[in-house]
Amino acid sequence: MAVDDSTPAAKSRRLERSVVSSISNLPEHLQQEIFSRVGDVKSLFMFAVTSRGWLRRFTDRAFLRELFPSHGRHGARLLGVFLQDAPFNRPDTSLMPAQMAPPPPAQQQQRASSCAPTFLPAPGSPLGARRLVDDAAFDNADLLAAHRGIVLVRLAPRTPDEEACHLFGVCNPVTGYRHVLPPLEWSLAGSRLNGYAIVTAADMPQHHPPATARFKFSQLLVITQQIDLHYLVGVVDVYVHSYSAATGSWSEPTGCLDSNAFSLMGDGSAVIHRGAAHWLCVDDGGLRYRPSVYRRGYHTYTLSVDVATARVSLTRIPVRVGGKQLLYVTGDGELAVASVYFIYVILWTQAAGGGGGGDTTPAWTRTLFTIPVAPVPFPHVDGYLKHRLERWCNFSHGSLLALFRARGVLILDLNTKAMEEVSIPDLHNKATIFMAEYGANRNQTWLPYEMDVVEFFMLHLGGGTVSEIGSP
Repeated sequence: MAVDDSTPAAKSRRLERSVVSSISNLPEHLQQEIFSRVGDVKSLFMFAVTSRGWLRRFTDRAFLRELFPSHGRHGARLLGVFLQDAPFNRPDTSLMPAQMAPPPPAQQQQRASSCAPTFLPAPGSPLGARRLVDDAAFDNADLLAAHRGIVLVRLAPRTPDEEACHLFGVCNPVTGYRHVLPPLEWSLAGSRLNGYAIVTAADMPQHHPPATARFKFSQLLVITQQIDLHYLVGVVDVYVHSYSAATGSWSEPTGCLDSNAFSLMGDGSAVIHRGAAHWLCVDDGGLRYRPSVYRRGYHTYTLSVDVATARVSLTRIPVRVGGKQLLYVTGDGELAVASVYFIYVILWTQAAGGGGGGDTTPAWTRTLFTIPVAPVPFPHVDGYLKHRLERWCNFSHGSLLALFRARGVLILDLNTKAMEEVSIPDLHNKATIFMAEYGANRNQTWLPYEMDVVEFFMLHLGGGTVSEIGSP
């Protein structure tokens, strides 16, 4: 039976085959120029599986490295930065009705553009300016953390019953994956969100996950503090909650700290290491907002939660309290602490062979080095305030990432002690405004977004499958 090739669908298929054939006949540098302008990883994936030839091309590591050029050893993983000026989900009950009621159609785009996270892509990033994902619920959200391409957000309440709950969502801006978690209900008096950890299947090596699980959301750990128990001395009022993507439910909470004795340090995001999530905390009597100069007599601890069992442990470490302190994993795969000061950094690392059993304190070493970059003049802001307005975070692979004064994004390699600058268009002006107005507007948030896109392509296309790309 003859096939009618005059239908619109048939014409579309012929045009598609013609375009694919035309691209394949172009020189490689022109192919890369075309693909680099797509700005959509999902589209590149779908194109890659149109033929065996293109599948081989998109699983060629050298081709991918040219398509997604690195701008430095660490900067190659930084796809861009999410900025947010006015998150919705703030404890202002007067705004709650407006958050729950959908705005008129004419106001929806204006509302999203003024409050939704803005993405600023890094050079060579396969992501262009975009929303988090194609879902209005994620426009109405606070940015919290990112890990292996997965972004964690706190969503605005959708019903009056959710006002006293924590409502979370996770998404992958590269693939379009998104998932809204069931509400976390705990206390009628409410609870404060103190910490969180995004866990992928690759963070649980004892389960021997497949290679593609490296970028697949598996679990969420959340630390909350019960407001109604805060003034009861000696009572555990800080709890760990665990959510499993496999079961779609929250586990029973586990008590971990007394907030009148301990405070979590940092921005709340955990470091995942050897099957556990780790946070830094200090025995400062809960006075977490005291300047570090007044906390030098206190002691530093690691709060660790096993991602498989939710078992909690608190370990004192011989690290002096001071500066901006962050947990990180060294190039040798050991947990360490970086204390960042105005012009120098102190690294606290476990010595080789250190660490005994029982009550024996592991041997640690202290290394000090000067931050290898000259401060840039910042008008109307003194040096100490400049340092306070820097935003530092763990960037994995033994490095830290900073929104550094008026320079923009810099990555500090803690092994080589070298500083790498990542030029993100338009971030310089936005970062300067962010810092200058920080004292008046503490709702502004920035979140670096990193993922090894080349590894992502190799893992998923190596088997010739795109089943997880764009799955809701």
